[in-house]
Amino acid sequence: MVYKVTRIFFALIFGFALGASSYGQNLVLNPSFEEYKSCPTNITGFDALLEEISLPSSSSGDYFNQCGTSDFGVPANFKGSQVATDGSAYVGLYFYALNDYREYLQLNTSKTLREKHPYKISLQVSLADASSLALKNLSIVLVNKKIKFPNSSALTGSRMDLEEGLSFHKVKLKPNKSLANKDEWVTLTAEFEAKGFENHIIVGNFDNNVNTELLGQEGPVLSSDFSYYYVDNLVLEEQPRINYEKDKIYVLERNPFEPKGYELDAEAVASVKKIFKYLKENAEVQMKITGHSDNVGQPGYNKFISSLRARAVALYLTNLGIDDNRIVWEGVGDTRPLGNGKIAEDHMANRRVEFVMTDVDN
Repeated sequence: MVYKVTRIFFALIFGFALGASSYGQNLVLNPSFEEYKSCPTNITGFDALLEEISLPSSSSGDYFNQCGTSDFGVPANFKGSQVATDGSAYVGLYFYALNDYREYLQLNTSKTLREKHPYKISLQVSLADASSLALKNLSIVLVNKKIKFPNSSALTGSRMDLEEGLSFHKVKLKPNKSLANKDEWVTLTAEFEAKGFENHIIVGNFDNNVNTELLGQEGPVLSSDFSYYYVDNLVLEEQPRINYEKDKIYVLERNPFEPKGYELDAEAVASVKKIFKYLKENAEVQMKITGHSDNVGQPGYNKFISSLRARAVALYLTNLGIDDNRIVWEGVGDTRPLGNGKIAEDHMANRRVEFVMTDVDN
């Protein structure tokens, strides 16, 4: 194979195609619950209090606002005390309670999501002071229409499967800190590819009690135990589709390898998965991977380490399903430094993996 790199461009993680003006816009309507019809004074359905918000089951939820009564105020209310992360309001939901009791929040999106397009969603939660249980993980479900189930039991996948005309898409969220945190807001995020029908978002716990993973629970769960979270600041944004220009050099990692390291960290794995998606969708493209090292140590060892870095990326892609005939890799050690190699920043930058996309060599 012959590779002609006619243009050189260093980019972090991956290159994006130019996106439409909608990129970066929040597609969730009333995402921080600031648009309300009346101030909360008692337990009242979201439909009666909030614009663009509804309940997907017969259970209730709680709306808290600085304008509310003492039980429904911000920061202090009947479940504890927490300042709003954005604006002056938030909502509260039971995520775990006796007999699979659940509360959910249903939000509208400004438009139906586009099929096979990437999106990023985030929201913030805080475990209420009154809670005795914390969940290990959370998810959201995107649906094709506003729903209303007749009871307050968990909206499991098997229940939603029985709803005529309902399509749903469950997305697991990743928290940036423990979901047992009662002092601070925890940010949960996820990136996903839309199915093309999603126009409503449901927030809650979609497992029954038996299948719900609790965080750090020791001993039996009592009938009086529950998990109640404040929820605020939902953001849903369309992401630009991944597009690597041919014959340009890209740098895989934003963060450098350890001096003797070659294993893919979580950030690198996420980047490689995006490369896999691009290669899968563009069968006419092949990829060359080049591993690099700094100039600390013997040249032979540096070349060995750089080869392992390139090989780690190649193996991950082939294990995901890319034909190894479409991937070439090599290590060049410290022979192609980015800087003069005399300062720490240069050492860090030189511990890198580069890749180039080219047409398949017939």
